[in-house]
Amino acid sequence: MSTIVQQSWKRCQESNLIATQKANDQIISTNRIKEIIQENHPLIRESLPLFNKLSPFLLSTEHIALLSDRNGNIIHTVGDPVFADHAQKVQLQIGANWQESNKGTNAIGTALVSQQPIQIQGEQHYFRENQFLTCSSAPIFSPVGDLLGVIDMSTRKEYTHPFALTIVCMIAEALQNRFLFAEAERVMTLPTASGSSHGQRWLPLIGLDRDERIVGLNRRAKQLLGPDMVGKSLDRELESSGRTLQDNHQKLWPSASVPRKTPAFSLKPFPRLAGSCPRFLQAKVLAQKAAQVDFPVMVLGESGTGKELFAQMIHQTGPRANEPFVAVNCSSISENLIESELFGYEGGAFTGAQREGRIGKFEAAKKGTIFLDEIGDMSLRAQAALLRVLQEKVVTPVGSNQSKPIHARVIAATHRHLPDEVKVGRFRADLYYRLKGVLIELPPLRKRSDILELAMNQIKQIAPDRQITLSREAQAMLTAYSWPGNVRELQGVLIQATFLADDDEIGCEHILLEGLGEDDFEAPGSSVMSLRETECEAIKKALYMSGGNVSQAAKLLQIGRNTLYRKMADYRILSQINQEEL
Repeated sequence: MSTIVQQSWKRCQESNLIATQKANDQIISTNRIKEIIQENHPLIRESLPLFNKLSPFLLSTEHIALLSDRNGNIIHTVGDPVFADHAQKVQLQIGANWQESNKGTNAIGTALVSQQPIQIQGEQHYFRENQFLTCSSAPIFSPVGDLLGVIDMSTRKEYTHPFALTIVCMIAEALQNRFLFAEAERVMTLPTASGSSHGQRWLPLIGLDRDERIVGLNRRAKQLLGPDMVGKSLDRELESSGRTLQDNHQKLWPSASVPRKTPAFSLKPFPRLAGSCPRFLQAKVLAQKAAQVDFPVMVLGESGTGKELFAQMIHQTGPRANEPFVAVNCSSISENLIESELFGYEGGAFTGAQREGRIGKFEAAKKGTIFLDEIGDMSLRAQAALLRVLQEKVVTPVGSNQSKPIHARVIAATHRHLPDEVKVGRFRADLYYRLKGVLIELPPLRKRSDILELAMNQIKQIAPDRQITLSREAQAMLTAYSWPGNVRELQGVLIQATFLADDDEIGCEHILLEGLGEDDFEAPGSSVMSLRETECEAIKKALYMSGGNVSQAAKLLQIGRNTLYRKMADYRILSQINQEEL
């Protein structure tokens, strides 16, 4: 057995797992599976195209491919249906958890612990019931090195394909590169030294932000440059090495309109936060003022309003801009891992811990900024630990007796109304007052007056080489919709519309609003209107924008023509019908 497999067997024995008994076969509840899939939506979205390309190979070789999250929960499968049915007998399926503590030595669980690619063949599985399998797994990492999950290929041990492990490694690397290209403003290729690239399949890629700071690396670049490059300046860290960089991918930055200056403060350009809505500009001014001081900041706003972008702006326009920016989604980390994630841990501190230990997010942020997103979803136990750190300005890694000073600025964000959470006992009052400092509240998109300006700005970013416009009907549709997903939903809708529009004008037929209901249109300034009043106003607006053409108005409202006639009769607005329609 390899050293990794031997170490895994030792952990299983120390955990009193009995190889001849059945493994833990409990399947996660349907509701919890849905939550986990939603939490890992970006990972699944990026994986699907690669899974689809792999599907013919899987069918022809009697393999299945599986995707697990960072906790070992299987969240997607594809492949040979005959073997998939057989694999379900040992719960190799969506909703099962394949951590070593549940399933003993196995490719998914052992890859999560070792954070290395691994193939577990037949009798190397700890539980005998799994020894008919051969499974190959590779961990998937984000551009900043966070473990996101595992890609796995499994089959009967007698059908093992010689390139299975190579394939999962390729997919894992491709996923990391996809995330790098999606998140970085520019991606550079780092040439290897002469002769050193022999046998290497991957180019070393570095992701940069607009200020030439490194925001991510793929695994090959990390091998060459070391693990601690994220957040560092490209010029300072790489010029001294004598390396030259090739510009692999250039994203175009949209031109930013210069907002009107206020008497006391002038906004610095930050193109990703465009808009002219007074409430939005007020929040932006407050955020850039907060960037110049070290007070704690709390950003409030519904999901999709741009809370993390505001945190990035505070960081990048302040004196800490040359230091790391580390974002943590508190709602996506399980309660038993939150302290090790935030504060780090010593090697061997718990089952599954890396042998060399790992620094926490606070320590990784150094003298920069740590952004605690969805702080309102943090458990009370984790809140107590966080409060202690904020008060004492030190962290103690899990399993250690030694405290380490921290210097990072803290920015928190939540979609919850924390005073109400404090009243019902779900959030600590002392932590709330420690965090809130400067409060910045972001308006939801439905209450912004600059939706069309924001839409055009998004379109320019989505298709910088096209001169795309919005038809009058499309403009009316965008301004009438209530946008429950806020700016994030607007961006998704416009990506789809830009793709569907064959010419350079987006019409209402190109704007697809999922799950549109009768109460999803909202006239500006009518938040207290009844549903009947709101619907009536939406119909009148659609008829006006379509010049009285009922067919076009029905398309604009995404309802049937006969339905629209009936509603118009109910609301006594038949006089607006174009006579040619009758």
